[in-house]
Amino acid sequence: LPDFLSRGGIDKFAEVHESMYRDFGPVYSMSILGDDTIVLCDPIIFDSILRKEGKFPIGGTEGVSTFIDYYEENNVTMALNMFQSGPEWKEWRDSLNPDMFAAWTTYLPSIAQTCRKISDVAGAEVPKHIPFVDFISRAAFDMFETVMYGSTSFTTNSKVASSEDIEFVKAAQSAFDITGALLSNPMEKVFEGDLYKKFVVNMDKTFSFARKRTKKYADLALMDQQQAQQPQPSKQSKQFFFADEVSADAGVDEESSKCPVQKIRNAIPTKFVNPSFIERLVHRGELNNEDISEIGAPLLMAGVDTTAYVMSWLYLNLASNPDVQTKLAEELHSVLKGADLTTVEQMDSLPYLRACIRESHRLTPATPIQPKKMRKDVDIVLPNGDIYHVEAGKRISLNLRAFPMDPQFVDNPTKYQPERFLPEAIEARKGTPSEIIDHPNFEDPFGRGKRRCLGGSVAKAEIMILAARLIQDWEISLVDPLDATRWTAKQKLMLKADPYPAMKLLRRKRNEISWS
Repeated sequence: LPDFLSRGGIDKFAEVHESMYRDFGPVYSMSILGDDTIVLCDPIIFDSILRKEGKFPIGGTEGVSTFIDYYEENNVTMALNMFQSGPEWKEWRDSLNPDMFAAWTTYLPSIAQTCRKISDVAGAEVPKHIPFVDFISRAAFDMFETVMYGSTSFTTNSKVASSEDIEFVKAAQSAFDITGALLSNPMEKVFEGDLYKKFVVNMDKTFSFARKRTKKYADLALMDQQQAQQPQPSKQSKQFFFADEVSADAGVDEESSKCPVQKIRNAIPTKFVNPSFIERLVHRGELNNEDISEIGAPLLMAGVDTTAYVMSWLYLNLASNPDVQTKLAEELHSVLKGADLTTVEQMDSLPYLRACIRESHRLTPATPIQPKKMRKDVDIVLPNGDIYHVEAGKRISLNLRAFPMDPQFVDNPTKYQPERFLPEAIEARKGTPSEIIDHPNFEDPFGRGKRRCLGGSVAKAEIMILAARLIQDWEISLVDPLDATRWTAKQKLMLKADPYPAMKLLRRKRNEISWS
C-alpha cells in the first residue's frame, strides 16, 4: 500500500501502472488492502488465459461489489444476474445476446437519426446551456435510449428535455463515480458513511426511472404485438409498421443501401426507424415484461456511462489537435458528403475516423487495466519459459498503459497521432515487435472473450456515428488552447480528465476544408 500511494494512489491509477511496468517489467503483482492482483502487460499471454475461461467465465463486473450489494439488498434478481458468473448469468446473457450483441448493425439507422438531431442543437446548447462534457454524457443517453426504446427524450435539447431525464443522466454518472471511490475505500460501505448513502440515493433514482420507462415501452410493444396479430385494415390506416416496411415507406433503395433493418428475420411491429431492443425482447417472448423492466436499469446505466467516458477522451484529443480534426472532416466529407453514417459499408470506408478512435483509446483509455478472474488455478507461461501459478479467484489484469505507451513499440507515444492506425501503418508493422499494439485486446475498452460487454459493438457504432455527424457539422475547439495540458487523468470508476476543459462549437465552413 505505501508503494501504491507513493506512485500516485487511486487518483493517478494510470500513472501507477505505467511506473510499475517501467520498474518491474511485463509481469508484476500488487496487493492493496489484501486484494492480490497479477498484472500482465502482454496481450497475447492475457489472451491465452481468456481461452481457459470455461463455460461460465467470471466477468470484471463481479468485482464491482457496490452494484451487486445494491441489487441483492433490493432483491432485483434479473439485474443481479448481469453480475453473476454461473448458469444464471449465462441464461441472462443468452436471452439478450441475439437482439443486442449479435444484431448491433440493425440499430444503425435509428442511432444516425438521433445523432443528426443531437448535432442540430449542439451549437446552440454548447457552451451556453450545457458544458461540452455534460452534452456528451447526454448524447450517450439519447443514443442508447433510442436503441433501447426506439425513440429518445432528447436530453441534449434544453428546450424539450425533462428534468426527470436530465436527473437520470446526472444520477447515473454520480453512481458510477461514487462506485470508484467506494472500491478504494470499502469501509464507507461497511459503516454506511455519507458517500455510500449518496450512492444509494443515486441508484434509487436511476433504477426507479429505468424500470418505469422500460416497463412502459415493453407494455406498448406487447400491445402492438397483440394488435398485429389481429386482422389488419388497409395499409394507409395502420398505426404501426412491420420492420420490413419501414425502409420501403421511407423511400430507401434497399439494394443499394443494404438497409440493416432487412437483416431482422422476423417481422416486428414498430413505429420507429427500426425495431427497438425492447420490442425485440417482447417479440422473442423469452422474458415477461416484469423481467424486461428489471433488465432495463443496469443496461441503460452501463450504456450511458462507459460510452460517455470514451467519447469525452475522443473529443478532448480532437479539440487539442485541430489539424487532426480538419483531416478527419475532410475524410468525412469525401465519403459521406454531408450524409449520416448508417451502414457498416460506410464505417469500413472511413479508416481515418476509425484510426482517431483507436488512437484515442491507446493514448487515453477509459480504464488503465482490464481485470479478469478464473474459476480454476492457471499457469501463466511467459516467453522466457518462466511460469506463474495463479490460484482460482485471484485477479489477473491486463495493463493498457504498458506496451501502448512504450517507445520501443510506439514512436512518440505521448503524441495523438491517428496515422499510426491507418491500414498501411498496421500492415507495415506486421512481423515487427511493434505489431503488438494492434492486438485486439488493445482495441477498445469493452473487453474480450465470453464476457465482452453486451453492448460493446453498439457503443462503438454510437461513437463512430456521432463523431461522423458532429465533425461534419462543427469545429470543436478548446475555449482556452492552453487547457490542452492543464488536466490530469483522474480515476473514478473509469479515467476522466480533471478538470475537463471547456469547449466551444463553431459551424464548420466549407472553405475551411479542401473539399473534393
